[in-house]
Amino acid sequence: MITITERGYRENTALGRVLQIKIFEEHYRALSWREVWEAFAKAYPNRWAVQCFPPTSELVDGKAVYHLFVCDEPPRGLSIK
Repeated sequence: MITITERGYRENTALGRVLQIKIFEEHYRALSWREVWEAFAKAYPNRWAVQCFPPTSELVDGKAVYHLFVCDEPPRGLSIK
């Protein structure tokens, strides 16, 4: 079973206002990109989210937990079409 948890509040960032979420499987099995996207799209239909890859000093790598930042507005300049 895939779970999504929310930080509980939005933050102002360089991407605009965002809500941090975590997506993970109950046994912390590594998820495919598609599994993460499908869980996100089901919970936040028609929304944009950004997944970040931090520098080593900020890395948290204990379990297969995927951190996404759900944007209140589409992030300018990040269209992939």
